[in-house]
Amino acid sequence: MGWAEAETDRANLPDARLKRRLTRVLERLSAQPTASIPAASGTWADTKAAYRLFDNDRVDAVDILDGHSRATLQRIAAEPVVLLVQDTTFLSDIRDLRGLGVGTLRVTKRAEYLLHPSVAFSESRVNLGVLGHHFWQRPQERTGRWRERCLLEEKESYRWLLGYDMACALQALNPDTLVVNVADREGDIYEWFLAGEFDEKAPDRAGYLIRAKCNRRVAPGENGSLWELLAQAPVLGQTTVSITKRPGRRARVATLHVRARTVTFHRAHRRGRNPAPVTVTAVYARESQPPAGETALEWMLLTNLPVDHFAAAQRLIGWYQARWEIELYFRILKQGCRIEDLRLETAQRLERCIAVYLIVAWRLHYLTQIARSQATAPCTQAFSPVEWQTIYVLLKQQPPPAEPPSMREIVRMLAQLGGFLARKGDGEPGPETLWRGFKVLRQSMRALEITTTVGQQA
Repeated sequence: MGWAEAETDRANLPDARLKRRLTRVLERLSAQPTASIPAASGTWADTKAAYRLFDNDRVDAVDILDGHSRATLQRIAAEPVVLLVQDTTFLSDIRDLRGLGVGTLRVTKRAEYLLHPSVAFSESRVNLGVLGHHFWQRPQERTGRWRERCLLEEKESYRWLLGYDMACALQALNPDTLVVNVADREGDIYEWFLAGEFDEKAPDRAGYLIRAKCNRRVAPGENGSLWELLAQAPVLGQTTVSITKRPGRRARVATLHVRARTVTFHRAHRRGRNPAPVTVTAVYARESQPPAGETALEWMLLTNLPVDHFAAAQRLIGWYQARWEIELYFRILKQGCRIEDLRLETAQRLERCIAVYLIVAWRLHYLTQIARSQATAPCTQAFSPVEWQTIYVLLKQQPPPAEPPSMREIVRMLAQLGGFLARKGDGEPGPETLWRGFKVLRQSMRALEITTTVGQQA
């Protein structure tokens, strides 16, 4: 069974024919993730099959992801700790309206969609797969007064609570695995802290780790606010964090002083109801002496997990750093799979197509990380025999060995097909050279198929 078949094998689709079509579409799009749908499909028949799948009202995006989500659950069951990271990314759909009856001037129409997936990662940052997603457009006009009047269930922020419900269901399914739902500052929602409280009625609560946004007041008797209270807590120890280079920011290693303590927040103000006070554990990591001209790195992390000593706090900081992997996953979706360039006219078609690309991007991200965390594992764990043998022959110009190479070896070879130089100081390849390498691999495999067919006919 190839990787695409394994990710669709248990999909809950209306019939077997649709499952076979989904498998083939997934194989084609993953082989050339940067190409358009017609270019990746290769033939007019495969192009029509892809568009018919995306236009089929009997299939929705959840059905497309179903088999992959079930395969993800299998990978999760083998892990002692799983970080279920959720986040939102914006997708811009900009269309040129020339030729559509609006004259010869360049006129564009801009539509914006929001995509909010829940992606599972191992503690070593390997992408295990996508368990669910939300896809929507914002109404044209909303005001602050609207937010005051509406219920939480009507707000976008409610999707974070649905993501945490998924984490709790995952924890109940895997009692031997610690499931931790991780979110950035947008997940700082009072109702999430209430939902994460452990009690007899909710023994299967998943852990959560949320970066604080609100400087909430603490309960009477503790005086002040969250930041003030944690600034007075004793330092548990120091840890270092590598900061990557960004526009306006240099790469450096930051030394953080770590503090932690439990805090109880006052009741939140909600229209028509008064939520009870809630107790959480706060971990405060701050850079005390940043370089001149640099802003101090500062993280206030809130969790329902115990932090009894410095090692526990340090581990939570490492888990929060792993949240960055979902940003890399979004980059693969947008720059590698180019989902913002899709022109499928309706939101329903677009969501079905994006569901396929969620799996394509998962595989690229998975291979990038698995080659680092499980470097000596056999490459057959992620590549079919014809894939790794073709990669080997293309790069080495000699017959493949009887024993499959390691995961790290074959991933580096694939990246070299995409332009990775593999010099001593180059480190490990990233997803960009992998998706370029897949294009070369696909073209070579296609040429091999045609040559074999012609030879048999002759």
